[in-house]
Amino acid sequence: MRIVLLESQDKENGKITYSEILEEVNKSAKKGDFWILPEVFDTGWGVNSGTKFPSMENLIFFHQLSEKHEISVCGSFYVKKEKGKFVNRFAVVTKDGGEYFTEKRHLFGDFETKYCKQGDKNLQFKIDGINFRVAVCYDLRFPVWCRQSEDTYDVLLCVSQWPLVRQFDKDLLLSSRALENVAYSVNCNGLGGSDVFFADGKPLLNIPETERIAFFELDLAKLNSYRERKKYLSDADKFEIL
Repeated sequence: MRIVLLESQDKENGKITYSEILEEVNKSAKKGDFWILPEVFDTGWGVNSGTKFPSMENLIFFHQLSEKHEISVCGSFYVKKEKGKFVNRFAVVTKDGGEYFTEKRHLFGDFETKYCKQGDKNLQFKIDGINFRVAVCYDLRFPVWCRQSEDTYDVLLCVSQWPLVRQFDKDLLLSSRALENVAYSVNCNGLGGSDVFFADGKPLLNIPETERIAFFELDLAKLNSYRERKKYLSDADKFEIL
């Protein structure tokens, strides 16, 4: 499967407009692609309670892209709930029209800690036989939340807006999550430095500062072969998140 990581041109806020996404998709999309947008791609990180949040428009937009190009699309965005509260919702629309959702578990920053409600459910979904598990930005710091369960995943998919000054933290965490879960870790970071790590913790891709888009082929056969030789998951402890 070819995944496509699309960053923002705005390295201060991390916002990507519909027109920017359309330009890249129309130019580069191939049937069967999985296009990955960053966390809160539609507003960027610098928001407040008065910001316009086009949440449902985003889902319609994802469906339009998916249907026209026969691709899967994901990203996160804020959704307003009851009593003035919001959630940071990750959504994916698959190439066959399927929809999957979850909310960010670990909230970060003034807006989220004051106005947002945390999620309570992990999301795992499958495209072309590849199992994906979702982490939204700050979730990546918490290994229990990202830990393999009985329903083994192949890719830990993290959408984020990590600032450039903490890129070392992000990359170390991505490498650690890949190594301990014997899985790919894939990150699309709106502010730059998106990357991919293999199950051995070693980097396979990093988007340089001069670029904003990258393409990468996930190789499930390679991952399964590695797991056959490194059977660490069979020794993992059982646990339950309360």
